[in-house]
Amino acid sequence: MIQIKNKIIPFKGFKAITIWPFMFYKEQMSVTDLNHEAIHASQQKEMFLFAFYAKYLTYKYENNPFEREAYANESNLNYLKTRKRNAWKNYIS
Repeated sequence: MIQIKNKIIPFKGFKAITIWPFMFYKEQMSVTDLNHEAIHASQQKEMFLFAFYAKYLTYKYENNPFEREAYANESNLNYLKTRKRNAWKNYIS
């Protein structure tokens, strides 16, 4: 993932946004934050970018299975080594 620090993207209220293969951020990122964004990158690669965002935008943020997977596993720095394809589907409520 190519990390780009800038003052415009992400928009106000967000630490970072991943638009594979790029991660845009404004402030220093923690290891947990980086892992969270790496999980999104993995989701985007398996679904292809356009399909990911088309699906992502159909959910409210608090019920979004992509975010739920990323938050649930951001502290597990080994998660991406064992993550199953389309694991986000396990977080659909």
